[in-house]
Amino acid sequence: MYIIWNLTRVCPWNCAFCCVSAVYAKGKERTQIIAEQKKKELSFAQKLGVLKMIAGKNMIIDFSGGDPLYSEDDLAIVQKAIEFLPPEKINISMTGCELTQSKIELLKKINMVEFTLDNLPDRENPFRPRGFNRASMKAMRRLVESGIKVSAVTILYNITITEENLRSIYAWLCKNGIQEWDILKYIPVGRGMDYKKIIPTDEQYLFTMKFLRSLNGSTHISFQHSLRVIEETSKCHATINSFGVLPNGEAIACAWALDRNGCTFDGFQIGKLPDESLDVILKRAREKLGFNHQTSYCRANLCAMSMQQHKERI
Repeated sequence: MYIIWNLTRVCPWNCAFCCVSAVYAKGKERTQIIAEQKKKELSFAQKLGVLKMIAGKNMIIDFSGGDPLYSEDDLAIVQKAIEFLPPEKINISMTGCELTQSKIELLKKINMVEFTLDNLPDRENPFRPRGFNRASMKAMRRLVESGIKVSAVTILYNITITEENLRSIYAWLCKNGIQEWDILKYIPVGRGMDYKKIIPTDEQYLFTMKFLRSLNGSTHISFQHSLRVIEETSKCHATINSFGVLPNGEAIACAWALDRNGCTFDGFQIGKLPDESLDVILKRAREKLGFNHQTSYCRANLCAMSMQQHKERI
């Protein structure tokens, strides 16, 4: 089992459709914004307690956010994780902002580092801030040069799903020695709930997956389980294969099940860390909350689409 742990909602980027509705903190007000946001999160001691609980179960952690390496206390939690878990149990999903040499040394001690790359910088993308993709590319090159395993993540929506865009990304990844390319379905959650019109059809997803499988190169291509659900080769992972942990310690059945305010969808709250043990939380989720089997559909996506349809009817 793996856990997607959003250490913080704080982020140096302000993406229009951010899936966690991250809190933008950059410039003169950065320190104040981070301080205010931290009041809503677990303390360092509490996060350390959660980390020890996860390490005790030998689970895989994907540290995410926000940017999990953007503030010093979250960076310190990741440093502690290296003491408690073997490298193969730690992944980090981060942005390309402020990649220092000390962070590079830290990242040498984990399994995989992921960066989002939706398109190359020469293409316009109104959903990503200026410089976002370029920063990801620069960071990926630096890490590969340092011998660190890197994965690029691309979300498929109307701008990114074109063959021309995907072919250009893949060529760049192969040329620069990026080991993995993870392709994600667009799930309308977080601020992305307001952009239903950019979602491809299932037929478009299936066609694109077939196209991507035809590409030949050194970078390995993989598809998120929510895409494989469409082709009926996978099922929903919620609570059975994975679950999420929010910055305030709330455990949720699926890390994607977040509304416009970054709050959990109704029915996806399964517990609170470190107040409850992982055994108690997972037992409740499976025995009392209905997460005792894998569905043939993505639960978070279905919930998000239902909420959007309800909003349209009002």
